Amino acid sequence: MRITFVKYVFIMFCILCGGKLCSQGLNIDSCIRVLKTSREDTNKVILLNRIAWDIAYTNLKKGLEYSTQSIELAKKLHYESIYARLYNTKGAIYGDMAEVALALDQYIEGLKYAKKCNQPGSAAALYNSLGNLYGTNEEPRKALSNYLLAIDALAKSQPGRVPFPIYSNLIGVYTVLQKYDSAMYYANTCIEHNIKINDREGLTSNYIALSEIYSALKNKEECLIAANKGVVLAREMGDEYTMSHAYVQLGNALSLNGRYQDAFVAINEAIFYSKKTGDMPALELATLYLSQIYENSGDYKSSLKTFKEYTVYKDSALNNESIQQVKNAEAKFENEKKQKEIELLGEKQKLNEAESQKKRVYLYMAVFGIVILGFVLAILYRNNVLKQKTNKNLQAFNKEINLQKDLVELKNKEITDSINYAKRIQQSILTSEHYFKKHTTDFFILFKPKDIVSGDFYWALHHENRFIVMTADCTGHGVPGAMMSMMGINFLNEIVNEKKIVSPAGILNQLRKDIIKALNPEGSMIETKDGLDCCLCSFDFANMNLKYANANNNFYIIREKEIIVSKANKMPVGAGYNSDHSFQEFEVSIQKNDLVITFTDGYADQFGGPKGKKFKYKQLEDLLFANAHLPLSEIKEVLNDRIESWKGNLEQVDDICVMGIKI
Repeated sequence: MRITFVKYVFIMFCILCGGKLCSQGLNIDSCIRVLKTSREDTNKVILLNRIAWDIAYTNLKKGLEYSTQSIELAKKLHYESIYARLYNTKGAIYGDMAEVALALDQYIEGLKYAKKCNQPGSAAALYNSLGNLYGTNEEPRKALSNYLLAIDALAKSQPGRVPFPIYSNLIGVYTVLQKYDSAMYYANTCIEHNIKINDREGLTSNYIALSEIYSALKNKEECLIAANKGVVLAREMGDEYTMSHAYVQLGNALSLNGRYQDAFVAINEAIFYSKKTGDMPALELATLYLSQIYENSGDYKSSLKTFKEYTVYKDSALNNESIQQVKNAEAKFENEKKQKEIELLGEKQKLNEAESQKKRVYLYMAVFGIVILGFVLAILYRNNVLKQKTNKNLQAFNKEINLQKDLVELKNKEITDSINYAKRIQQSILTSEHYFKKHTTDFFILFKPKDIVSGDFYWALHHENRFIVMTADCTGHGVPGAMMSMMGINFLNEIVNEKKIVSPAGILNQLRKDIIKALNPEGSMIETKDGLDCCLCSFDFANMNLKYANANNNFYIIREKEIIVSKANKMPVGAGYNSDHSFQEFEVSIQKNDLVITFTDGYADQFGGPKGKKFKYKQLEDLLFANAHLPLSEIKEVLNDRIESWKGNLEQVDDICVMGIKI
């Protein structure tokens, strides 16, 4: 919640500057009573700042008023040594009011005086506040930069002191940046420290963050252990805000472990507390996880219903943000307008003073001077009227542009979210690595879609003592390619499981019929020539036999010191060239330790290198042959690193799929 963020920045400032909490000794009511009889001195400045911090926990607007008063009095008294502290207070309050630009201005102003007055402790606190502001607004790299500056400034202020509060912030930033080793180090460091000092609030936050790291690493056991610790501590403290976040992560951890019923209970606890506290980010994340739990449990109707609730919460957050941006723009315009009026008044005063001096020196030119002054004032007035009119028109124009921009961004976000949801569906249809491990000695799959979803796919099925494997490249990529790939996988499962067709050539012949029929329904006036290129291999590991049928694609068998290139049918699986010809089936003997590599054309067709040319199949053969002795997991890394290095700053031109199976 925003109130907790104000409180957090306040405590952090006191810790980093080596001071005590301002509210110690007097409560808010006592402070206000003392304020009424206080003289206008430095003590009153400190008291106003203290009240601003404390009252902002429950009333941000009042907190802003007292903070502004403290700065105005400090400037009146030329009390520069406290400016950094005062601007940090006002910046934190603006941050909680979602006035990001104004908060940023306050922190930058505070840093100016922290450096001017040689206050590295204050600079550390302000850099830390900037890191929190950027982190809240999803700019992790800027957040990380400011946290590192805070650590450096604190080292100058208090040499040898370990900045645990900043370390705690680094956990979340490194997790977002997917630098999990760094995130894990800081999480464990903070946990060890907070256990020593018995900081249960800090420990709760650390365990939730640690569980999120393990979730990203797919370490489901450790993820659940850390999440349970976070919930236990949150319940002991009775902090409903913290409990909502702890239960969200516990639900995620239970779902990761396949305990969907328990996950359902935990997520509903999170939804209860987040609604009670008004914590929209926690509510948004909880409903997203609940949708995923329903999906994993096979309850797709409830999953869709909950996902719609999630989009409503998300849209609500976006609308609130848009309204706040409009308010920020209006406030900024009014501020600039007042500044211009002050400048105009100053100019007018200068002209009056100059005219008075002329009267004293040149009395005989008084009448002429008055006429000149009137003429100048008329011009200034006319210019001011025109300027105000122009500013109003510009404001309306900018508001319209911003509204259109927000609408476009919202639509793009909705489209991207939908495609990401489609990606999850496509990934669930692809054959799992667990299935490959069950039916092969060793394997690797390098799968790199060009866009979020892929037109390439891989598929495998164990049927009647044979392991049937396909790598395929559908027409197109992105969403159209993904639709083709999912259609192809469904047809393959139906051909083998229901129609009992098991020969590679027979499978491809039937798949071609199904695709042509699906894309060219009876009565259609236009023949669609979409389809796929593929390599379909049927392994009999017991008899060391491999049957295969290809559509425009070869594959390799690497055996000791030679590389064997397969034969191929020069036609696609679909309408068009040679669609009236049956696919030819080939057979080859395989040996122990043979490495069978199947692939689509995306890897060889990638542009890059020093001259921006294609990678080509010959270079791929050489790369595979040179590294065939390595473990398959390392071959995958070599292939990935090489194509990324070759691509450089160029765009990926097509989906990439390379599969290796060890005999």
